[in-house]
Amino acid sequence: MDERDYQEFAAVLNRCDKEINELYHNYALRHQISDAALWIVYAVHEGDEGLTQADLCDAWYFSRQTINSALKKLEGAGKLCLVPAGHRRKRICFTPEGRAWAEALLGELLQAEKQAASALTREELRQFLDLSQKWCALLRGKMEPQNTAERIV
Repeated sequence: MDERDYQEFAAVLNRCDKEINELYHNYALRHQISDAALWIVYAVHEGDEGLTQADLCDAWYFSRQTINSALKKLEGAGKLCLVPAGHRRKRICFTPEGRAWAEALLGELLQAEKQAASALTREELRQFLDLSQKWCALLRGKMEPQNTAERIV
């Protein structure tokens, strides 16, 4: 790939990525919750409530502080509760009120995602996921130092 092709590729890819992030951000704003709260509710709803705070941080690439802060707000609002799940681990679960709230909150979002996915063929979806995962792995391999000694503090 020559430099001009690369520049066009990077610009389009990064603009699309930013636009997708902005769509979810605006959705959260319209529903008067933080981005982190939206993704917590989304992850717990889609992950059958077996997730711990550590699971969320690892799977969704949020800092522990961000997740902890959003969880405290959702717990204080009576939407989520933390249930002991072993040594110093707690599962994130919806309260009965929180489950109904999450269904209402996520209904429009999940429907939009399903409709967008339905506009692609099964093969296009598979290619999209495969290439997205490959891109992430390649970029991670180039951007994350393999040796902690290489990291700049």
